[in-house]
Amino acid sequence: MILTKWFHFLLLTSIVIAGCEGRAIPATQPPTATTVRVVQAAPFPTAAPLQPTVERAIQAIEASPVPTAETPMGCVEEATIPLHTVEATLDYTAHTVAVQQRTRTINTTGSALMSVVFMIEPNRYPGIFTLEGVNTVDGDAPTVAAYELTGRRLDVELTSPLDMGCALALQLDFRLNITPIGQVLSATSGYLGYSARQFNLGLWLPTVAVYRDGAWQTPDPALVGEPMVYGIADWDVSLHVTNAPPDLIAAAPGTVVQVDAERWRIRHNAAREVTISLSPDYRVASAQTEGGVTVEAYTFNDALVNSENVPVDGAAHLLEVATEALGMYADLFGAYPYDRFVIIQADFRDGMEFSDLVFVGGEWFRTFPGSPASYLTIITVHEVAHQWWYARVGNDQALTPWLDEALATYSEYIYYEEYHPELKDWWWTFRVDTFLPRDYDAKPVNSSVYEFTSAREYINAVYLRGARMLHQLRAELGTDAFFDWLRRYADSGAGRVVSEADFWSLLSPAQREATAATRMQYTTGT
Repeated sequence: MILTKWFHFLLLTSIVIAGCEGRAIPATQPPTATTVRVVQAAPFPTAAPLQPTVERAIQAIEASPVPTAETPMGCVEEATIPLHTVEATLDYTAHTVAVQQRTRTINTTGSALMSVVFMIEPNRYPGIFTLEGVNTVDGDAPTVAAYELTGRRLDVELTSPLDMGCALALQLDFRLNITPIGQVLSATSGYLGYSARQFNLGLWLPTVAVYRDGAWQTPDPALVGEPMVYGIADWDVSLHVTNAPPDLIAAAPGTVVQVDAERWRIRHNAAREVTISLSPDYRVASAQTEGGVTVEAYTFNDALVNSENVPVDGAAHLLEVATEALGMYADLFGAYPYDRFVIIQADFRDGMEFSDLVFVGGEWFRTFPGSPASYLTIITVHEVAHQWWYARVGNDQALTPWLDEALATYSEYIYYEEYHPELKDWWWTFRVDTFLPRDYDAKPVNSSVYEFTSAREYINAVYLRGARMLHQLRAELGTDAFFDWLRRYADSGAGRVVSEADFWSLLSPAQREATAATRMQYTTGT
């Protein structure tokens, strides 16, 4: 029996964990702690123009124009999201990236600002990120008085206040030294790393930090989880790749134009980040959801494996499952807002979600038994669900990780309920009960990432116990009311960073009363 075989496999492998799980910072590799402070001389030179892009790419993308970083600055009547315009040169052989990034941001905080703060995720580890300069663009006022980089936080201090509703364009020049997957960065952080056949640029670009409750949100690193808070922005990325193997393929979200063999231009609007994966070995296949969204799968030859001497096509299964899940979640939680969705076989463990692009770890292809009762299915639908519970509705992944991870985990069950109802009980046993017996003393579902000392403890409380809580809430509310609640949450939280108070506030007084015991059982302070 396949289920019996996989159940024993589960018990014998202590490293088996869920998608987006177990990405811990090794205790021997703390985040960069050195503070680098630079005080600007005054006056400073105007930032150099961006490198010219190829005219054909410009013409191809201009059909849907957005403002550029050179748009005249000044106060505006209606606030908009940041725009990042990026020129990057990747030396494929040297594993380095030189980046010139212009960020046009608007003060929507409600008061004047004397600084703008960026999240620099690549500086989570030493030796990856080198900041070469920060300037305003074209003599913009206010100007940069000083900037200070400590770990993942870059404070850009201004010479005069940036008033509410006013815009500022900043240019960041920096270099990235990309390391092999599994070295320096943990193996599960391979979304920023390279292997013999894959080069991944995930969380590689600075983002404007989210401003909430009178402060810039830049969470400290943690032993487990993904302590990040990302707002949404528009992205216009030009990537030039040198010293690359022939026939290089770039997997990226949004509108992608390959200008020539070495150049791509990617426009990705209203997204929390933009991720690119390159390889000369990708096999590309596509399908469409019933709603007309194109799902593109980028896999390798080893996605085709032998299970009990029978060929099994993991790539075809990946594409089928992703297409089913994307269409179903769109019906339940609200339309998927883009024309394309990208899913990639990863040379690192587990899976990882990004805006409109996800990775699924290669180990799940190698162990795929040819059945939906598998981790390849589970991880795929988990990452697809993050297009609603992360990409569409943002949350503080340090303080309230359950708002994306518990919902994504329970969305796995919803997929099985719809497409493989005969496996519903199997999912609970395989996915939850084996790791989380009913008498397990787990922490509250709404614990922060800082309250855990191991990935297993974190997963049990946030992912698995969170799924149990949501299932119990569904029983108390009724299925129709439960999914109406999640749909209203997805709609009201679209493009925002929400709190657990926002989540619970969508329950009526009668529903809050009906669910009070469950909320008290599983959480604190709700």
